[in-house]
Amino acid sequence: MPIVTINRISEHENRFRKIRLEVNGKLFAKINNSEKQKLELPYGKHYIQAKIDWCTSNILEVELVEDIDVKLIKGKRSTLYRTTFGYKKYLLLQLEVN
Repeated sequence: MPIVTINRISEHENRFRKIRLEVNGKLFAKINNSEKQKLELPYGKHYIQAKIDWCTSNILEVELVEDIDVKLIKGKRSTLYRTTFGYKKYLLLQLEVN
């Protein structure tokens, strides 16, 4: 089975909090600040999303045929904006190119 490696970038704001990782709408793992989490998933299409409280990331759609790396970072705008109007963009999941 392919491995999805989630690399949570170190950040000051949520450094003591875990972020929930959901795959296909179900809780799959929790990740600490600056941690790498390896998720073993079956081949095929999957939807990955990160959540912390009511705030979420984009939904990353991946078609797994081989191992991939994903970077988890917080959004670029101010905290006030991201926790109110931009709560669906509080976090960002990006595919890493090797």
